[in-house]
Amino acid sequence: MATIENVKLKISASIANPAHSLISYSYELRPDAEDCAAQREFTVAVGLWGQDLLDDDVLATDLDAHTVSAGDQGSTDTVRVERGFEVETKLLDEDLVGDDEVFLIVEAGDGENRVSGKSNTVIGDF
Repeated sequence: MATIENVKLKISASIANPAHSLISYSYELRPDAEDCAAQREFTVAVGLWGQDLLDDDVLATDLDAHTVSAGDQGSTDTVRVERGFEVETKLLDEDLVGDDEVFLIVEAGDGENRVSGKSNTVIGDF
């Protein structure tokens, strides 16, 4: 089964839409030999989470749905994906006081199995 690695998250203010933030992220899908032999396609979606001391908060799920193909038969090359989307900045305001800690989880499935990867945590006052 494939793995998702090196998930990186960046959050910046949207220039085009006030009160919105640009969520930029990248990840690597590493298919195994079986994924490549079957030329498997993975359905991918991301979720935004807020980091807390006890339980992390789900801010939004099933964002930025897309598909990624495992590649050619016989090739197990890593597929590097870079994407972005916008959200209302108030969605990222996950703590009542102080800084907010936001991370992203990328989930990919092939219909039978699901894998996921977690990004770095971005700290800011959203």
